[in-house]
Amino acid sequence: MEVRIESMTCVWDDAIPTMFLEFVNLLTLTTSEGELRKSVKEFAEKHELDKFFLYGFGSHHFYLHQRYTSNPEMVMKNRVLSVHF
Repeated sequence: MEVRIESMTCVWDDAIPTMFLEFVNLLTLTTSEGELRKSVKEFAEKHELDKFFLYGFGSHHFYLHQRYTSNPEMVMKNRVLSVHF
């Protein structure tokens, strides 16, 4: 598992820095794709991950994009991070 920070995170809300740091810590502790999927799902249920970020899984990676808080339907072009498994 390799976590790659690919671009900056914009702090449009006071909740973003703490949530992002907790999420990155969670990602670095996962050891398999299954554990990653389970951890992301549980984190999203407990926090407002969907409010601030768009995320998903490719065939060999997890990706995270930041949403604009002014219009959550809009997503920043560059990925914030990816996790390769």
